Amino acid sequence: MAGPAGFEPATSGLEGYSFNELWASERSNFVEWLSAEVREETKKDYVRSLDRFFGRHVIKTLGDLEKALRAEGQKRNLAKAIRKFSKYLLELGIIEQSTYEKIKAVVKLKQTGVRDVFISDEEVMTAYLEVRKRGKPAETLFLLVAFSGIRLKQAVELLKTYDYTKLQIISEKAARYPMFSISKGKKRAFWAYGPREFFEELEPWEVKYNTAKDLVSYGRVSANTIRKWHYTFLIRQGVPADIADFIQGRASQRVGATHYLNKTLLADEWYSAVVGELKKVLEGSK
Repeated sequence: MAGPAGFEPATSGLEGYSFNELWASERSNFVEWLSAEVREETKKDYVRSLDRFFGRHVIKTLGDLEKALRAEGQKRNLAKAIRKFSKYLLELGIIEQSTYEKIKAVVKLKQTGVRDVFISDEEVMTAYLEVRKRGKPAETLFLLVAFSGIRLKQAVELLKTYDYTKLQIISEKAARYPMFSISKGKKRAFWAYGPREFFEELEPWEVKYNTAKDLVSYGRVSANTIRKWHYTFLIRQGVPADIADFIQGRASQRVGATHYLNKTLLADEWYSAVVGELKKVLEGSK
């Protein structure tokens, strides 16, 4: 049995193993598992962080883990990587729930110190008028993020791969575009919602992510703050929180088929009901 600072009693799969040995034996399987959890670049970053971490420190107890994290400066990305690896070990039954909770208690996520910024309808309208002066590509990208509420990386990929034949018309006012093959990891979206005429006139074009960030930004308005504004706008219009989450792609990817279909139908109805008000903000008549 492990000591008071150890990972788990003898019933756990950690009996006789160090965290380093588990990393060595499970690394390749973990990398494959991680592919369904996060984006490719995040996966690579997590694996690099864990390779360095277990190369520098021998972890046999929670005390060892805590000491090693302090030595590494409590890096937030490293902590997230260790938590993911621990979640993987839990799902495979290598560690028990109690051990997983103990690890999470030790591996705290360092606060980023970034405050939430919430923008008003007027700020969005003003930013849109300024962004329009930067040309049609900038205007299109801004409208896509503002109408759909999807993440900027997803918007960039949608524009790059847009295929009109995949567009699904849901009402006279609204349409949705499938995002299944575009977004990856946990931060996926099922659909990108928008005004019907916007999608019908949309044409594919390619822009780099960093360029896209600059194109849609003006003052306090950015892709991130537009997404927060979009969510708040939906809630103010009476859209239930879980449907607003679904519209923005914040729903779980492991939902059952019936649950997914119900959410899609409800999202279609709600988005069709509020899209007119959404357009008014950008037209400056709200």
